[in-house]
Amino acid sequence: MSTVLPRVQVALEPSTYAILERVSRAEGASLSHVVASLVQTSLELSEDLALAQVGEARLRSFRRDDAVTTAALLAWNRKRHAKR
Repeated sequence: MSTVLPRVQVALEPSTYAILERVSRAEGASLSHVVASLVQTSLELSEDLALAQVGEARLRSFRRDDAVTTAALLAWNRKRHAKR
């Protein structure tokens, strides 16, 4: 079945290719599907790691004295909506 999805060509070590072939056979999926799935998973994990690092940096810089209370936030939100 042809597709309009963009293509990419990758050179793999023979051992990596053999592993991908085994996974492909075990899952009953095409080699390209297995590779695309692994790439997608890798990208999602990379994004998760980057977001975790941002979160950790924000936690390290958090100062409770500068934090807005829930009451102040709700009051600000009510005032903002009243202006509309």
